[in-house]
Amino acid sequence: MSLAIGIDPGLIGALAVLSPSGDVEALADLPVIRDGRLAWIDGGELQRLLLNTLNGRAARAYIERVSAMPRQGVASSFNFGVGFGSILAVVQSYPLPIELVTPATWKRALGLSSDKRASLDKARLLFPTADLGLSKHEGRAEALLLAHYAQTRFPAR
Repeated sequence: MSLAIGIDPGLIGALAVLSPSGDVEALADLPVIRDGRLAWIDGGELQRLLLNTLNGRAARAYIERVSAMPRQGVASSFNFGVGFGSILAVVQSYPLPIELVTPATWKRALGLSSDKRASLDKARLLFPTADLGLSKHEGRAEALLLAHYAQTRFPAR
């Protein structure tokens, strides 16, 4: 069995890594670089985080499949796409299988709606020792829940 990497993309997104037994091995906000109004994921820092956590062990990456949202501005959509592309580029540099999972799919399987507060509450229940103390930790909660979904949905991987 391999590690499950859950990634909630976005500038306030996060990465979570669960051991095969479901223990939290890593939980971190995604590192961000900003240049004026443009912002993207710091690929070098994300790569270091993955390298230190994986330590040569087998893993699968589960990344939330995202797209532009209705009524989202052009600049916001562009920034979001740049960040998502940065994440994909870094993860693809490893020999890791990648699965893109829509929010509707994993949230429905865990009995959640689009309410990020509900995701935070559920993650706190499932992972009581995880660093989820602040309301801004919604990205961490969703990364953990995505990895948890993957482990329960695909247990033999």
